Amino acid sequence: MSEESPQLPEVGPWALDKLERLRKYLSAYTTILRKQNLRYVYIDALAGAGQSLLRGDAGARQVLEGSPRVALNIKHPFRHYVFIEKDRARATELRKLKEEYGSTRRVTVVEGGCGAYLLDLANKRKQLRGWRGVVFLDPFGMQVPWEILASLGGTGVFEVILNLPIGMAVQRLMPRQLVKLTAERRARLDGYFGDPGWFDVVYPEDNTLFGLERIKTHGSSKKLVEWYRGRLSGPFGLVSPAHLVRNTQGGHLYYLIWAGPNATGLKIASDVLLGPANRKP
Repeated sequence: MSEESPQLPEVGPWALDKLERLRKYLSAYTTILRKQNLRYVYIDALAGAGQSLLRGDAGARQVLEGSPRVALNIKHPFRHYVFIEKDRARATELRKLKEEYGSTRRVTVVEGGCGAYLLDLANKRKQLRGWRGVVFLDPFGMQVPWEILASLGGTGVFEVILNLPIGMAVQRLMPRQLVKLTAERRARLDGYFGDPGWFDVVYPEDNTLFGLERIKTHGSSKKLVEWYRGRLSGPFGLVSPAHLVRNTQGGHLYYLIWAGPNATGLKIASDVLLGPANRKP
């Protein structure tokens, strides 16, 4: 960490946990892949500016290295890095990062939305032969619809580490009273999950004194996560347990989930996501 820089997004201390788990997984991934005759790429689909401000006690803030720098600084680097960012100012910062690491890392900065880029990449099946990759999907909300995940999983090339924003975004669209679930919200959720089955998970039919009714189930977040993990197993084959990330008050923010085609990746991801995030000496 360094001294504070202006105009950087703020994150809470829980970001440290997420980034340390990412670092540990990427380090293990490249340690294994560098011994094989394969090309491998890291894709940060919502990369940000490469840094953010970490909120501390009494309003103190420090500059935190974001996921692009975490990936660039691992001991055995990827053969190629792709950083995707829609915001122009943040993309400019990523290009500076590219220049900073230009002599030792091969970096591509894509200014634009990640959806079109990832869908186009997934369709290049012939060009992807001999490649392997990790795609990090860390949205602030529901910017990563099911279509993208299904396309990546269908290649058999990519593993994903994704932020499932149950507490931050998804549950906010799922009111306790079903009458308040608007058609617009339901359509958004259908598109995000790629299947209307989430509705029966969250609002199952229940026999009440007044007949069959749909009531939001207790523990809907955990049930929804398990249903979503089952969905991911379709295109990817293997899915890790989900790691819940909480804020400083203990509130649920999001779940980190790994999905991919490789059993070794699943073992490492399960250890990383469920084990302590503290860096080993």
